[in-house]
Amino acid sequence: MAGGLAGMIAALAGCGRLLPSRTDSLNDPMEEFEHVTSSEMEISGGGTISTGLLGDIRFDVDEDQLLDALDPVWRSVVEYIFEKDEGFGSRTVLVTAHGADGSTVEPRELLGSEVADQFGSLNFIHFFEHYGLA
Repeated sequence: MAGGLAGMIAALAGCGRLLPSRTDSLNDPMEEFEHVTSSEMEISGGGTISTGLLGDIRFDVDEDQLLDALDPVWRSVVEYIFEKDEGFGSRTVLVTAHGADGSTVEPRELLGSEVADQFGSLNFIHFFEHYGLA
């Protein structure tokens, strides 16, 4: 019985289920940015073909300032993912920024309409290029 439990613990640890959150080092610094009230992002699909960054960033600004408040925060996220993924930009972006007035924007809106409207799901490679990392 002890052997079975040890095996289950090893399997869970191997897939990251018992490890500290892999995104604590991302979320904690986000909350230091001006206007950010909370950040709850997580990496999905670890160890699978399809990976993504999903979650929410909440701000204390209204819709007219939300995109401007998101830009420096998102640059930091992009730099984190660039380092984590060693410049391989296939991770999907599934993050929403929320304003204090209930408004929402997606990071894709930082790219301009020609790129943002072109793709259904958006990968980080577009943000690597936008911020001059690739």
